[in-house]
Amino acid sequence: MTSVAVNDEAEAQIPVISADALLTKCHELLGELEKFQAFLLQEKKEHTVQLRQFRNSVVSELKSLEKLAQADPAAERTIHTLRSSNLPFYSAVWTAAKSCEGLVLFNKRFFWDTSVGRPLDGGLKPRRKRSALVDIVAKDGEVWIKISTITESRLLFEKAKAGWEELDSDSDTEGEQQDGKRVVAEGADPVLIGTEDYSSGDEDDDRVELLKIAEDLNRAAKKVYIRYRHPQILFILPKIDEGHNSAVDAILAEIRATGAKVQCASGRFTSGTVTNGAAVDHDTEASTALTATFSRLLIDPLIHLTPTLNVDCTILLALVSDLSHSTLDPLPTLHRAIRRQIDLEANEKLLPTSLYPAMAGRDLLCTLLAAKRMREIVEQIGTPSERLRTELLLGEGEAGIGKTPTELRARFAETSEYTVPEHWRLPIRVQDGAYDILTLPAVAERVQDELTEINRSVFLYGWTKGWTTVSSNRTVAKLIEGVVESEGEEGDVGPMVWLCATARSLVGKEKRRH
Repeated sequence: MTSVAVNDEAEAQIPVISADALLTKCHELLGELEKFQAFLLQEKKEHTVQLRQFRNSVVSELKSLEKLAQADPAAERTIHTLRSSNLPFYSAVWTAAKSCEGLVLFNKRFFWDTSVGRPLDGGLKPRRKRSALVDIVAKDGEVWIKISTITESRLLFEKAKAGWEELDSDSDTEGEQQDGKRVVAEGADPVLIGTEDYSSGDEDDDRVELLKIAEDLNRAAKKVYIRYRHPQILFILPKIDEGHNSAVDAILAEIRATGAKVQCASGRFTSGTVTNGAAVDHDTEASTALTATFSRLLIDPLIHLTPTLNVDCTILLALVSDLSHSTLDPLPTLHRAIRRQIDLEANEKLLPTSLYPAMAGRDLLCTLLAAKRMREIVEQIGTPSERLRTELLLGEGEAGIGKTPTELRARFAETSEYTVPEHWRLPIRVQDGAYDILTLPAVAERVQDELTEINRSVFLYGWTKGWTTVSSNRTVAKLIEGVVESEGEEGDVGPMVWLCATARSLVGKEKRRH
């Protein structure tokens, strides 16, 4: 039997779902996406998840299905188009996404290389970037998820076609959505959802497509660092059952050999990306309260904090600044940077929404140089209330010496419009900041060369101790990351830094001179 004959027979065996049934499912999917968008807006997190492109793809599919609903249901073209609908793939992506934690985005292309090809005339083709498409980025960027609704029969056909083994021509073949492509039956031309193919550009056809994708994703991941680590790649294959077919299992083993994890229909993924070890294609998801599901999808900004925090000078100043404790008028006599911080505070409330949640219940310390620099700034330009908070924060001076943590918190609260958490552990303990660079990776010497004395004492001290450093100094944090990632050995991990989104100066800083 020829390949074309197999394709025709296989397609004829694919059950056809009516356009109305697909429309109903598509409306349900779009409705959940819109509810998620509304939830993000309500939580002021609309910029934390990139949802628009995926939603637009679903909307486009809905429009196509609406046209099909008006077409002749018995027409060959209508039947063919219904069988190749993208909706099952989109549904699988959204089902997987709802089982994630720390959702970041959908449908992202990551590049790893450029190549130059030579056409027959001897000239040079334009440089073309090699890339891989990730369906879901989750766990705050740490996990890349690839969804494929390929069936076992299709996978075995690809394996046979690649010359791995002979496939029985009478095998049943179902239409499926694979890796963002419409695949109707073996040999059918795919219609790409994206603008590029997933192939790395290699001309060899001796591997199945899933393995090629796994290798491309691995190459792309090697160019990306998330907290000094490359992303973990996860394949989710809801139509594949592992352990039933040795040939299929061999392909899955090849995929895992690239470093990827694989979750099949009957599998459980336990690394924390899929909550509670639940299988992706489960029946109970529909009954789960969407609000609880949506809450889990949000990135937890505190998840990487250690029980002890190393507080740098920028945060010490933010904790005592009048800008952080009251609603001030952005007077024209103030520098525009201060007025900008006043506007930010009116909308964001730095202490109750960011710093207090991060610090409460954790041991707090700072280095001697960070405390010294903070005191110098407060003594030079601090207001009386900022000076008082400094004494309370560090347990120093007339207001702070000899006071219990409870007394320090109570007095601190009297200087602020905001409630001080009961478990905020005052005072912040001042440490000498000494560190032994020999206990750190060799790249630490290069990091040390790039830092000022105070930043060495702060970031290298936290690095040595294994504590998270809390800072708003994005420039220094990114400098350290860049040096460790570009000049360190594979596997080197730099200091853990929790960046506060905005800084706070003292009110007296940068006043406009008359």
